[in-house]
Amino acid sequence: MPQFSHLHVHTQYSLLDGAASIKDLMAKAKEDGMKALAITDHGNMFGAFQFVNEAEKFGLKPIVGCEFYVVEDRHQRSFTKGAKDKRYHQLILAKDQEGYKNLSRLCSLGFIEGLYSKFPRIDKELLTKYKDGLIATTCCIGAEVPQTIIRKGEEAGEKVFREWLELFGDDYYIELQRHHLKNLDNSGLSQEDVNQILLKWSVKYNVPVIATNDSHYVEEDDFNAHDILLCVNTGDFKNTPIGNGKGYRFGFPNSEFYFKTQEEMSKLFSDIPQAIDNTNLIIDKVVAPELKRDIMLPNYTLPEQFSDQNEYLKYLTFEGAKRRYGELTSEIVDRLNYELRVIADMGFPGYFLIVQDFTSEARNLGVSVGPGRGSAAGSAVAYCIGITNIDPIKYNLLFERFLNPERVSMPDIDIDFDDEGRSKVIDYVVEKYGRDKVAQIITFGTMAAKSSI
Repeated sequence: MPQFSHLHVHTQYSLLDGAASIKDLMAKAKEDGMKALAITDHGNMFGAFQFVNEAEKFGLKPIVGCEFYVVEDRHQRSFTKGAKDKRYHQLILAKDQEGYKNLSRLCSLGFIEGLYSKFPRIDKELLTKYKDGLIATTCCIGAEVPQTIIRKGEEAGEKVFREWLELFGDDYYIELQRHHLKNLDNSGLSQEDVNQILLKWSVKYNVPVIATNDSHYVEEDDFNAHDILLCVNTGDFKNTPIGNGKGYRFGFPNSEFYFKTQEEMSKLFSDIPQAIDNTNLIIDKVVAPELKRDIMLPNYTLPEQFSDQNEYLKYLTFEGAKRRYGELTSEIVDRLNYELRVIADMGFPGYFLIVQDFTSEARNLGVSVGPGRGSAAGSAVAYCIGITNIDPIKYNLLFERFLNPERVSMPDIDIDFDDEGRSKVIDYVVEKYGRDKVAQIITFGTMAAKSSI
């Protein structure tokens, strides 16, 4: 049986559309003997960092990709009456480190320049500019090539196919999927009809074919849970029939969109074994990206009389301690020295100096600053330099919950600013430390079992 690995995979980061956890996918791929795995979420790379790290733990080769929304003009946001935003799906994989950077650029620009409704969109202008290091496929039924075949016929589809082939050359592949779909968009064509046309072009243009399954959940039994997730996404009732038009809702037509085993995929494509084997052409071509969690703090400028960050942090701490406590007992001094030693050993004095800088400036600007929440409230140093307003010594709070020398990880200080003043603080940080040193990071809310019911 030819070796196969999945190259078109959606995780839970295909928000309210994918229902597969990265760990579950990795575990199944490892158990099944796959040697690689791709992540290709809709319009984003939110899961890329976790995906690459988990792949290393499971001994799998990670392939980072994205299923983009491609439009004719990413800047267009208004349409004439009756016209709609025509979006095509497009699978793109990063071949190497340069490709990963270009993939990141495309994702970012999709949100920055192309966001319409909830869809981050790119266009061929961007793909032409940032195609280096990238691999493309004909993708799924929702992609431009299959859609042109369905709506305009084989001749028009071939013209579009040649455009994509010219754009990506040897890094363009014909992607085949078999979900047993019939009468696509009332065209009379089935998914297999489209596949046969693509196979004809594979021979004509000498373009390799690959098999994928566009998986959105791990096991076939997950189909119902995934369908419920789609209803949460669209706001429809589950008993509404799946289909197009009034009185119908969005949904997957069957339970075939799961993470199938190598054996299942080989049986599905037993008449085209090269489509299974050719997945290794891409796997062998890809160099896994280096995504290390580097600490890249901006430089904190010290006052002239200080030459060392640890020295200055200690100065601020004990000056602040005098204001906070008045008399410094041995308990207070010992606690502060212990925390300062841990901070120094872990290399984080600059982080504390930066955070105290913008929290102090926030108060100077008249911005309301929260008293502190989370594990940072356990730091007496943070209390003394004005980051928090909760005395951890008084309330017997543990510093080790915040910074533990046995577990080296970046400190995480949660700070609340009032809604109106928040932008002032961000502007200050950007102006002082540089726009390239500041980013706003997304957080994801998850639906636990109890809250989902």
